[in-house]
Amino acid sequence: MYPVNWQMLIEQHTQDAVIVLIDGTIVHANQLGIHLLGAKKLSEIAGLRWSAFLEFHHPNQLKTHLQAGSSLLPNAIAEFCQLKTRQQQLLEVEVRLHTFPVQRNTAYILRIRDLQTQPIAKTFHLHSSISGLQKNSLSHEALHHEKEILEMIALDNPLTQILQDVCDRMERLLDNGSICSIMLFDQETQKLRMAAAPSMEAEFLNEMDHIEIGLGSWSCGVAIQSAKIKIVENLEQSEIWHWHRATPLRYGLHSCWSVPIKTAFNTLLGTVDIYHHQHRRPSDDEQTLIMDAMHVIALAIDKKNMEHSLATSEDRYRSVVNNLSEGIMVIAPGGKILTCNPSAKRILKIQDIDATGRRHRYFKRLFREDASEIQIGDDPASIALRTGEALSNLSVGMQLQDNAIVWLLVNVQPIKHSRTNKTEAVLISFTDTTEVRETERQLQYIATHDALTGLPNRHQLQQRLATALAHAYDQKVAVIFLDLDHFKNVNDTAGHAAGDGLLCDVAKRLSSCIRATDMLARLGGDEFVIVVEEFETAQHLKELADRILTKMREPFVIDQHQYHLGTSIGISVFPHDGTDGPTLLRCADSAMYLAKELGRNNYQFFTSDLMIRAQHRYTLERNLRRALVEDEFLLYYQPKLNLNDGQIVGAEALIRWNMPDMGLVAPNEFIPFAEEIGLIVPMGRWVLSKACEQAQKWRVEHQIDFKISVNISPKQFQDPKLPQFILEVLLASELPAHALQLEITEGLLMVEAEHLSSVFDAIKTLGISISLDDFGTGFSSLSYLQRFPIDNLKIDRSFIREIPENQDSVVLTKAIIAMSSALGMSVTAEGVENIEQMDFLRGAGCDEIQGFYFSKPISVEHFSQLLSEHKLSRQSRLS
Repeated sequence: MYPVNWQMLIEQHTQDAVIVLIDGTIVHANQLGIHLLGAKKLSEIAGLRWSAFLEFHHPNQLKTHLQAGSSLLPNAIAEFCQLKTRQQQLLEVEVRLHTFPVQRNTAYILRIRDLQTQPIAKTFHLHSSISGLQKNSLSHEALHHEKEILEMIALDNPLTQILQDVCDRMERLLDNGSICSIMLFDQETQKLRMAAAPSMEAEFLNEMDHIEIGLGSWSCGVAIQSAKIKIVENLEQSEIWHWHRATPLRYGLHSCWSVPIKTAFNTLLGTVDIYHHQHRRPSDDEQTLIMDAMHVIALAIDKKNMEHSLATSEDRYRSVVNNLSEGIMVIAPGGKILTCNPSAKRILKIQDIDATGRRHRYFKRLFREDASEIQIGDDPASIALRTGEALSNLSVGMQLQDNAIVWLLVNVQPIKHSRTNKTEAVLISFTDTTEVRETERQLQYIATHDALTGLPNRHQLQQRLATALAHAYDQKVAVIFLDLDHFKNVNDTAGHAAGDGLLCDVAKRLSSCIRATDMLARLGGDEFVIVVEEFETAQHLKELADRILTKMREPFVIDQHQYHLGTSIGISVFPHDGTDGPTLLRCADSAMYLAKELGRNNYQFFTSDLMIRAQHRYTLERNLRRALVEDEFLLYYQPKLNLNDGQIVGAEALIRWNMPDMGLVAPNEFIPFAEEIGLIVPMGRWVLSKACEQAQKWRVEHQIDFKISVNISPKQFQDPKLPQFILEVLLASELPAHALQLEITEGLLMVEAEHLSSVFDAIKTLGISISLDDFGTGFSSLSYLQRFPIDNLKIDRSFIREIPENQDSVVLTKAIIAMSSALGMSVTAEGVENIEQMDFLRGAGCDEIQGFYFSKPISVEHFSQLLSEHKLSRQSRLS
């Protein structure tokens, strides 16, 4: 039997946030669920694991079942926990969990209530006093209350939880400062024990547990003994409370109404007790509410008692309960319908049993899962009548008289004569699985398709690729990996909505380029994959790649703006490049990266050299991530010399990697790769922090005005938190802002010119200077020098290397120095390797130099020694 499907739950509980999980990840949510997680649309949270937004502070049933993720729940579960929104805000919530099977998976339905805005006790809060409400309004709320409690009973929630919820809801329905408790009568001890009192103080609860039955023993004890309602308006004057009145009065309680809980057979189960801080008697409406609640409580307790007493016949009990929501028919030989329940009439659209007569008159045809028709005589009922054997779990399709198709899960049980054992009729029970099958189809689609473009997703791609390879034999299978060039610029300039629209257009263009037998899938972001089967030669793949490049060169129009995107394509082929899906995908990915390195907007086939490169990239990435964690990096420092007085005025901090078993690794071997995989930001932060800390130590130890230069990558400038981090580093190291200089490259100014203005302003506000490194090797545009607050130009070593022999280098160097002087910038020459170069630069007006002539980059210890020696040498010259 299938439980209620998730669509029905969403419709029935519109006041709740509802989220659907498959394999532990979000595949669907209603608007309240999307909003509760801090998102605007489903695509922003689709694929998110439950552990990313639910937090539990102690083990419980809900967490256990979510972690198991495979078995159906025997009943619904409700627990309290915390929900983390996309903005990292923690909310206190109540989560109710339902499940139902979807093929071989288990789908989870989470009903979530924000306890800040929807406390359980406040869910049905009346906004004015009961006396001021219209009776029909109060009755409506009471019915709503009763419906919720009955649902909890039907879902077999724990009795304690049901009773706690009843107390919460009664307090809100009465809305007069009522404090509700429920006492249960223990047949063994002949005492009343506390079962629920969510609003009572803990100390009071300890004093009112295990109450004796009889006069002078609280109102509840008298109510149980007399089996009548006991209303005590004034505890101070009541003889019932003579021996115990001090206890409630100590907690400010002055009246108590006790109602005995009775079953339909007048068996006493306990009491409902309503306490107040004032002297009060219940109104007629209040008494009615309390009596109604008593009946619901009696039903819940009686049900639990019945379950306990029928433990030995659990299978029979479960069959009875399950059949209540199923269609049930009793059919005699010959097909006459003897009886059927309302569910059967509803499912099969039977108006009148007598008018229908034989069973085959209410449907047109029966058919199996494979669509083959079932002839009358071969249907389940006829087989059971003929053989006398039970049939179970048969999936049957039925076309009704109005041509509607319903799918039924059918069980057939023969009804035999007690003496002759002859089959007299059959009992058919069936569940309408039409909606469940449709739900399965929808969830299957959601689980296998990209929410934005509707293309197959990674999961379906892997299945298709595995199937294609399993049936390839001598046929070739190709994987084409596509990545959009500079797609990020669209999101940054036009917004993510425009980016989403562009991705949908890309999906349409790519679909138009492939055959019906090919598969196009979206992996995520701007990455797409095409699986190509049944082709003869590589020429087919080349022609397909050319078609894609041609199609993608056409401008994309989004919000009346044109965008031009390139596409980098990598191609791998089975069996030459790999014999399984993951290997072919990795190979195509490597070929795609080669296409990017070769200028983008082209295609490349995978080669054995790329395999070596891919392995090297994987090893390098793994080692770099380990190096960050295990502190394998260190800094070297190359001194900067003032040409006017020969003093060491600063140093450039240069990162080195002390790789275990390999020794020092030069930065040009790992910095570009760190940029590519995004590790340059944490590495850059580490360099900045260490360099500032060391520079301040030297300034204090040697009493010098010393400036440290730190290289900042373009990706670091894209970090909006960079200025704040620099400020935190300066405060932590106590380094003055003027003693820090950030070195950037021309490439940064050309690519991110618009974005940089705010970053430059924030950095300059701190008092930090900025140096433009490698000047002269790029475009060397004077507009950049005007637009951005550059304090220093570093002449690239390629000019210095040929000075003074090369006259062009001499002229260009003099021009750069003269221009810098005119713009109020200082000049540093790097790569100075001999005295002739230094003398020329001094004569040309250069301010600072760094290079091997004075010192190569050296360790902290050697640099400290160099500063000491330089200081002694200067002192000796002065003396």
